[in-house]
Amino acid sequence: MATIRIDDDLKRDADKMFDEVGMNTSVAVRIFLTKFVKTGKFPFDIETPSFQPTVETLKAFKETERFIEKNDLTNQEDLNSYFERMKKEAVGEAHAEL
Repeated sequence: MATIRIDDDLKRDADKMFDEVGMNTSVAVRIFLTKFVKTGKFPFDIETPSFQPTVETLKAFKETERFIEKNDLTNQEDLNSYFERMKKEAVGEAHAEL
């Protein structure tokens, strides 16, 4: 048995949200730790049933879907090249503000 120190407000908020998905904080922590130990990764997302994207977010999703449908968005750039390009662009933007 272990004791974990958690801020009272955070614990109270977490208890309310976990209650919405039918569990308590102890069960949620046990699920998290078990999954983490088995996979070596941070586990899954758990959302409360009351979570809904904002109207603005939904519009952005739709706009993105339309953009993807209209355009060829294939990208052959590897991740390292992408980050190098972003660094160069950021440096360029920083100099533009001088």
